Amino acid sequence: MSHEYVEVIVVDSSEDGTPDIVAKQFPKVVLYTFSERKFPGDARNFGISKAKGEILAFTDADCMVNQNWIDEIIKAHHGPYPLIGGAIDNGSPESYVGWSHYFCALSQWMPQSQTCLMAEIPTGCLSVKRWAFDKYGPFPERTFSEDVVFNWRVANDGHKPLFVPSIKVSHIQSSDWIRFLRKQLMYGRHYATVRMAEQRFSTVRRITFVLASSSLPLLLFYRTSKRVFKTGIYLKQFVLSSPLVFVGLIAWSCGEFLGYLSKSKELVSSNKYI
Repeated sequence: MSHEYVEVIVVDSSEDGTPDIVAKQFPKVVLYTFSERKFPGDARNFGISKAKGEILAFTDADCMVNQNWIDEIIKAHHGPYPLIGGAIDNGSPESYVGWSHYFCALSQWMPQSQTCLMAEIPTGCLSVKRWAFDKYGPFPERTFSEDVVFNWRVANDGHKPLFVPSIKVSHIQSSDWIRFLRKQLMYGRHYATVRMAEQRFSTVRRITFVLASSSLPLLLFYRTSKRVFKTGIYLKQFVLSSPLVFVGLIAWSCGEFLGYLSKSKELVSSNKYI
């Protein structure tokens, strides 16, 4: 399939030499650079403001897309679903910590053969029709878990995201176990904060979630184990990495606990949908 009508926009606030790489290897890519580090939602909102297409596809800096990624996205959007995502594989299969991180964060979207509706799909492998973004966006800014909030808004209006396994990326994981645990803690806290804001937690509900946080690691580990055994792939890797997986889920749960314990329930950005 010809991709002459596809535009690729990169929003970069890193210090890894991205402008030089784009200039030398990808001259057709439209690059916007910022000296101040941007949160993912901030960067995506800016990129979307510059995009012209009717289908918006997202991936992350730590993801590698399959060669047929664009073709599969376009094919899937011939249907009525406004929000479509795909499988996220482990891009660091040689790393024990990488497998632990993968199972903690991405086990819901492991490669499988079944197309199905899901509660949410992260922007590492997500696409949306322009009209849906105009209605349910923008992404919340200056926070993480912004893609979770966007998924909730679309699903709450009757449009659950469609999981299409032929749309696939590989996510590169960190091999540093301290960084992994810190990231789990941070993301857990941001998730709790945006959840309280989006769902407008009452004081009673917030206290309930604080008290229930102690049982969260076991619940999350049970759900993760169930997913892995249901798909039937990466069983050996899961069993071997399960001790660190559980520690990672404890770190996430501690982050949620701290998030629910905080008194901040303000939306992190203005939102025209709500």
